[in-house]
Amino acid sequence: MATVRFSDELRSRIRRKASDVFDKRIQKERDNPPKNWAGNIYDLMFKDTKDQMDALPDGYFNTMDDMDLSGFQGKDWDSAINGGVDMPFPGDEVRKVPYDWAENKEAHGVHRAGSYGGFTLNADDPRWDTLKAEYKVFCLKVHKLEQEQAVFIDGVDKVINAYSTLAPALKAWPPLWDLVPSDKQEKHKEIVERRKRGDKPEIEGVNLDDMTAISTMAKLTGGS
Repeated sequence: MATVRFSDELRSRIRRKASDVFDKRIQKERDNPPKNWAGNIYDLMFKDTKDQMDALPDGYFNTMDDMDLSGFQGKDWDSAINGGVDMPFPGDEVRKVPYDWAENKEAHGVHRAGSYGGFTLNADDPRWDTLKAEYKVFCLKVHKLEQEQAVFIDGVDKVINAYSTLAPALKAWPPLWDLVPSDKQEKHKEIVERRKRGDKPEIEGVNLDDMTAISTMAKLTGGS
């Protein structure tokens, strides 16, 4: 009997679509941190040297045009909360700002600095107390969506692993249809349509409909 079977490839495609249900929402949250963060972090990071740095000629320091925050690190900080946030500096145009560590990250409240401007801040530095509270709320919103995503994908897995074919899985959970790739949807619809027409068996090289018509005509005309 023709049917759409759950191959490993089909299950993988369904899982990807299940993940997509949340991916855009998660990315939207990550892409919308408070607008004042980048500027505030920079001002607090270089609060003791900012004026001197601005006074020196262009090219004296490295520059960055966004703030890539990896999170916090410290004895009282749960690093599992951390999630990367890439933030441009506020302004109508791309704004480049100077930065330099002078081999003294502690003076800037930084735990670790990447070579391309990514920062992990020192959670034990009091200058970040307000930011830590805001960052935790921000990350927990993202993590909540990620947890919901994990639960959803796990549920979808249980459905598609409970059956060997698509039809009974759809009967058990109709919303699965939205996660089925379009080519498999079309194949399933073709199979259902054939069954609606009587689910007649097919024999290669034989047109059973024509044979039925001939048989019926023979009966009507007394040929049988």
